[in-house]
Amino acid sequence: MLERERHSLILKLVEERSIVSVGDLLDLLGASEATIRRDINTLAERGEVKRIRGGAEAVRPRHQPHLVGMPFSLSQDISVPQKRAIARAAAELITAGESIIINGGTTTFALVEFLADHDLDILTNSFPIAAKLLATSRNRITLPGGTIFREQNIVLSPFDNDTIENFWGNKLFTGCYGLNRFGIMEADPLIVQAQTKLLKRTEDVIVMADSSKLRQKSAMIVTGLERISTIITDDGAKPEELDVFKAAGIKVIVASVTEDDELQKLA
Repeated sequence: MLERERHSLILKLVEERSIVSVGDLLDLLGASEATIRRDINTLAERGEVKRIRGGAEAVRPRHQPHLVGMPFSLSQDISVPQKRAIARAAAELITAGESIIINGGTTTFALVEFLADHDLDILTNSFPIAAKLLATSRNRITLPGGTIFREQNIVLSPFDNDTIENFWGNKLFTGCYGLNRFGIMEADPLIVQAQTKLLKRTEDVIVMADSSKLRQKSAMIVTGLERISTIITDDGAKPEELDVFKAAGIKVIVASVTEDDELQKLA
């Protein structure tokens, strides 16, 4: 990642969270601690952030609760061609007239582009997904009740008796923080809780995960491999990374990135 790209992502994250630690940035940017501290010093010298012990603070902080993991606005700029290729392959699994569930995330957000001509009942906990579906399609949209988390642009509820309990989806499309032999992983307990509720409302679980997610781990498991029907990833995945899923009886689809997908990154 180039220096200017790191600086841009650090500024976006500080704007979203008001305060970020060096540890947060290590996880999100994949750079060394020395590089991140140097980036913070540079941004502080330019007056764009405040340097604090162990991290950086916004010049005009606005404190509010946030979830662990990368904010939607940052993640949306990462692996764009791969996410679009995965979404295109995911759309091919949808049958006309189905009811489906789309979990919030930037990979699942890419799916919306390919649903314009569909006639579906869709439950989603993502504000951006719901808004784009309403603007570009005639699909019927259901949103669950709960608290809006601005960073991830999702609605999460701690209660069991919300709209989710009254919806059944033929298929659940979900992204993840990480995916490996232990199953689907997430970094925040609230997201784990939300995904667990969605898993109860479908039989067919389709995981949309770009190849970088196959090398990313967390301490929190949403569900094991036995619950996953299909995994869709990109052609950056190594054969040995996919063998464990195939051995578990999971259908694995490798989506190839096209020139059109690459052009979307520049759009």
